Amino acid sequence: MKALLTAAALLTAAPLAAEPTPDRNAEEAAVVATVEAFMRGLAAKDAAAMRAQVTEPGFVAKVEERDGADRVGLIPMAQLIASVSSIPVPVSEPLHGEVVTVDGPVASVRADYDFIIDGKRSHCGVDIFTLMRIDGAWKIATITYSHLTTGCGAEQ
Repeated sequence: MKALLTAAALLTAAPLAAEPTPDRNAEEAAVVATVEAFMRGLAAKDAAAMRAQVTEPGFVAKVEERDGADRVGLIPMAQLIASVSSIPVPVSEPLHGEVVTVDGPVASVRADYDFIIDGKRSHCGVDIFTLMRIDGAWKIATITYSHLTTGCGAEQ
């Protein structure tokens, strides 16, 4: 009887092991690719490239310490895209130390950043991107970031 139960357990476990599982690394790579495409659009000041990576509507939240108080702002993603696209000098926002989390159709990317305007660091902080998988494609729904002018590491 014990042998029969063992065989039954093995037979019922086999289909579970054979079922395909989503490739988490592929999902993480797709999430990162979406964020990187948005950031390339930002550096190029290409509004269409940035819009292609976000949901409509999307939102941006900023937290900045100023005069001893936290200042919080929430704007539509479209406003950020329009603002960045109109900066008359070169800009970039290199990300580093990315941490990616994927949980089914939602994901997040947390990364440190430096915001560079015309070759000089304006500020630094942490970006937190939240993404949703919509019709098989990852889209940025929100960006929340801190805005720090001190403690940014080596001066640029």
